[in-house]
Amino acid sequence: MSHRLIVEANPSKHESTGSQFPGSVLARFLELRGRYVVKACGALWCTVPGRFLMSLPYQMMLDPEPGELRRMIRETRALGVRFPSVSWTGLESGFYVRRGRDYDIASLHIKHRPRVRHALQHFEVRPAEKTELIEQGCALNRSTMARQRRYDPEFGEPRRWEGLVEAGFACSGISFPAVFSGRRLAAYMVTCREQRWLHILHQMSRQEDLPDFPNHLLTYAVTAQSAADASLEAVCYGYVPLFAADGLHEYKLRFGYEVVPHRSVIQLHPTLKALLDHPVGRAAVRAARCLRGDDQRLETIETVLKGARVSGRR
Repeated sequence: MSHRLIVEANPSKHESTGSQFPGSVLARFLELRGRYVVKACGALWCTVPGRFLMSLPYQMMLDPEPGELRRMIRETRALGVRFPSVSWTGLESGFYVRRGRDYDIASLHIKHRPRVRHALQHFEVRPAEKTELIEQGCALNRSTMARQRRYDPEFGEPRRWEGLVEAGFACSGISFPAVFSGRRLAAYMVTCREQRWLHILHQMSRQEDLPDFPNHLLTYAVTAQSAADASLEAVCYGYVPLFAADGLHEYKLRFGYEVVPHRSVIQLHPTLKALLDHPVGRAAVRAARCLRGDDQRLETIETVLKGARVSGRR
């Protein structure tokens, strides 16, 4: 089956003239979903689960003044902040990026090529309509989160999911490229066009369709279209996560993405740091990890504490 334009890419429509503050498109999408957004330390910041602030846009390296950073944490009552930097110390991290114009089936790892060709025979790729996402999206969200052993109520609760979809359709920079089998939604992405970058924010799929590789087709189609768009500089497929995800890492590399390294800087609110970042607190987290070794939240907490210990301005 064929696929057509799936990601809006009109620079003027997406306010990519340079007059907008970097990160403003994604910030607006998050704000409409009820997230707190603040401008400080030369960047936009938004709340993420866990009452942390994360800097926007994801690819912008920061070097904030420590005093201003601490003031922002206190004034916003955040538990901490996370931002990418090459001038601070922090966790070795990075984000997945694809640059360049040449991209076709031959660009993929040899194992992915037959999977994409197989999926092309079973699915259609097109933008998902609002009603399709509202009516079918929750099922894909729950299926994906169950496989990943996590749960996010914004994706799992119908009313909150509808709010996210409404927010996306209210923002000109947000798109929902998707894969369909007839009228059935098999996989979808949430993407954000931010100036000359396209960010892949989320990707969900239905368990029963996985044998026909809808995710492979969607990743390939979005990447191929972006590579052909001369107004785009790069596609970002997200951060290296704070928990072990070897399969996902390999998946992205096999589609031609590379890890652009940086240090992930984590600064905690002083009260939280005093509570958790001492021998008793660290021992409690280690004990919980031993009891529930596959819990992504505990692994993330352990990584955050490690990041807070090693992060600082040089």
